Amino acid sequence: MSTDNLFEDIEQDNNPSFYGNPSILNDPYRPTNDHRHDVLNNNNTHPHNNSQQQQSQQQSPQQNNSIHNGFPNELVNSTIGLSNKILELLNDPDLQVDIVNSEKLVNSSVIVYTIELSSKSAKIVVKRRYSEFKSLRDNLLKLFPTLIIPPIPEKHSILSYLLNTINHSHEVSIIEMRKRYFKMFLDDLIFQSDEKLKNCPLLHKFFDPNYELCWYNALNEPPVNLIPDNLLLANPTNPSDQNGLYSLLPVVNGFDFSSNVDNLSNLRKINDDLYKLNDQVKLYELKGFEQDLKFSIPEELIQFEVRFHQTIKHLNDLNKLNAKTTKNYKSLVDMLIDLGGNLNNFSLQVYQQKPGSNNELSEAIEKFGSTMDQSFLNYESFVLNQLIPQWQEPVDQMILYFHGSLNLIKFYKYKIIQFKILYKLKFNKFQQLINLTNIGGSTIPVPRKSTDNDDDDDDQDGVTSNGNSQPDPEINNLDHLKELNSPTINTALKNLSSKKLNKKSSWYGLFGGNNQTKKFNFQLPVEGPTAKGKKGTSTSASSPVLPEQHQHQTSIKFKLNHIEKELNKLNQLIELCNHDMHQLTQALVSTFEEFLVKLEKKWLVLMINYIKNCKNLFESNLTNWQEFKESLINETREVN
Repeated sequence: MSTDNLFEDIEQDNNPSFYGNPSILNDPYRPTNDHRHDVLNNNNTHPHNNSQQQQSQQQSPQQNNSIHNGFPNELVNSTIGLSNKILELLNDPDLQVDIVNSEKLVNSSVIVYTIELSSKSAKIVVKRRYSEFKSLRDNLLKLFPTLIIPPIPEKHSILSYLLNTINHSHEVSIIEMRKRYFKMFLDDLIFQSDEKLKNCPLLHKFFDPNYELCWYNALNEPPVNLIPDNLLLANPTNPSDQNGLYSLLPVVNGFDFSSNVDNLSNLRKINDDLYKLNDQVKLYELKGFEQDLKFSIPEELIQFEVRFHQTIKHLNDLNKLNAKTTKNYKSLVDMLIDLGGNLNNFSLQVYQQKPGSNNELSEAIEKFGSTMDQSFLNYESFVLNQLIPQWQEPVDQMILYFHGSLNLIKFYKYKIIQFKILYKLKFNKFQQLINLTNIGGSTIPVPRKSTDNDDDDDDQDGVTSNGNSQPDPEINNLDHLKELNSPTINTALKNLSSKKLNKKSSWYGLFGGNNQTKKFNFQLPVEGPTAKGKKGTSTSASSPVLPEQHQHQTSIKFKLNHIEKELNKLNQLIELCNHDMHQLTQALVSTFEEFLVKLEKKWLVLMINYIKNCKNLFESNLTNWQEFKESLINETREVN
């Protein structure tokens, strides 16, 4: 048995022996007597069930055989019917979600948690492991990359495993802690999150007992199996979108959606780089190369990132204070236990000195010790039932919430980088087009919008029939750019005026590129008699060898056509990304605004409950000590 962590998840999702009844795998529609698959308990609300059972017993043998073979007549017993029941239950205003039990499977270290969804009309019970909770959340993150998914607790390390195998009580406390975290996760997912999450088919399958033994199947069915492995190659607002253009987007190195580590610059720095790139684009208003960078990061999104980092810092400080407070309370409980025990022993010793007589001192000391015992019980109950589960763990959950928010911002940053790569790829291709037209003595062709006849069109716009170039005066006239008053543009104009940039210089270098474009020396295959003649094959008299100059012009036209098609494809991708970035920006701003409102309400409820619990603790202790004081006063009066 591996000791990777305390709750090692053995991949046995399809092993019926883990949960018992294997019949559900062979036929998910067959009724079962196993209480775990008794998913719809309507006996309390439908008293006529007994009469229905009697009627079913009086059915014809053929009808009984159809039910026995696993083909019930009622839709409620089918997977579709159960899915509809789950959806109705999730939208039931009386729904209650509980983790009612946890158990360790025989001969394994796997812990399963029993989930119960119940209302006045129905109840569903299903068992899930930690790995299944985690895979549910991980796939919800991929399905909804613009939504904040509630967090779950992290796994424990090997050191935790070694310590907990020795300390069984600590192991039990970890299991109880996970049960509370899973309940918070499900409560927030169902009651506090976006309606899209509640209506997600994957969540319905998570609660479906038919998938209890084969959760792996749910992860290989729509919509999960429609998501690409790399989320950057998907629609950022709808990753299950099957638009094939997304598969052509460039991959950004270092992107890991599952990691919370963000080594990129902040949004303000990235936004400044976007403005700088826009200024550089205005240097060359080339015909056919329009300014495609049509978006910028809104200020409110930049402020969200700053606010999230600040909140995480404050909550981490609060978490440290909470840990110290909990430790102090536990130390106080230990001291009260010792003090109460010593007082009780002392009262016995006093009583033994004068046995058989009225010993008021012994009774007073005993009451003193009992009051100490009651105080330690109050403090212990406060720590275990209020301080940790209702204050410390929710604060820790809030920290995980804000880390999840920053993870969405990290995804947004990588999409911006992907867009910039596309834009620079287009500019590099355009620079290659300029170099090629200089070699061929032609004007710069304007990239056309892609049509169905692109493959059959070998002529290029801007290339005359006699091969003469027609220079564009707008390329050399840059005086209008001085009015922009941009330091970047002024520097570039100065370089142009001093003739540091000539026609053969790399245009891509103006955009910060370090690699200058190499000499255009590759050869694309040119179909026709020329290619055959060069290989030495026999040619007919009707197919004479073309002159070298004409052969060169044919090769240039072919290459121009190839680059133009690449530019058309890049234009499609840039237009697609332009639209997606606007949609992604609006979605994130809306998500963060709703998130902060919900977190503020949760924080207020948390603070109010914490204050109430502390007040109840101190009032209870004060009442105990007042009763002890009154008993001492009464005894003193009786003695006098």
